[in-house]
Amino acid sequence: MSTEFIIAIIGISLFLLVAIALTMQSMEKNKKEKKRLLGLLTSRVRNFEYMLNNFPEGFLGRDLQILVCKSLQEVFHQLGAVNPKDKSNAINSKQLEQKIVQLANQTPTDRTVTLTDKQQIVEIQKLLKHLYNFIAKLTSTKRITNQDSQVYAAQIKKLMLQTTTDSLNQAINEAMKSGKFSLALHNLKMAIDKLSKENINGIYNEKIAAYQKQIADITALNVSTDDAVKERKAKSDEEWEDINKPDDTWKKNAIYD
Repeated sequence: MSTEFIIAIIGISLFLLVAIALTMQSMEKNKKEKKRLLGLLTSRVRNFEYMLNNFPEGFLGRDLQILVCKSLQEVFHQLGAVNPKDKSNAINSKQLEQKIVQLANQTPTDRTVTLTDKQQIVEIQKLLKHLYNFIAKLTSTKRITNQDSQVYAAQIKKLMLQTTTDSLNQAINEAMKSGKFSLALHNLKMAIDKLSKENINGIYNEKIAAYQKQIADITALNVSTDDAVKERKAKSDEEWEDINKPDDTWKKNAIYD
């Protein structure tokens, strides 16, 4: 066996080894990427399903519920592309199509749902932000039009403002119960500031006026409280002055002794 042949065999073997190593490395990379995508998409499924099934009834309007269903459908399609063997994604997507038809036949309402649970408010706000960001992705990929995107975004911003004021209302009530009037006033002014920034065509005039009345009532209560405190202090000072006055009654009594 010639030296050239041996060198050629070694060269081919090294090439094959490198090719195998690169292929295995690529397969491992693809496996990790697939796992990452599955984890990300599964998390999105959980978030959207929570919005549909666990948000307070009536919190999401009809249009936003339809949007969540379509977003969930999009995620199921992506899951089907990543993992074609899992047929449940196609089944779930078909079921959502039926739900979208049902929702489309409903009459939209302007119902407002007030939230009182702090933890629920935090969770809902986090998911609303997730939905808002997903709308941007759908718009960038032409899944929805810019006009529809603006409509959905406006509805989500309205819900974000609503949940923010719900949270502030809780803080105001707690501050009032604890007698922390300055803190209550601070939260009332924050609520007015947030509503004023979004008060297009005066849609929040009534709420702003209600908060302003609360501020006036608390301010008046504060003044009354301060006056009462001053009166009690003045009375207490008089009592202390009486106590500290020298007792001269013994002198008067001594004259008659």
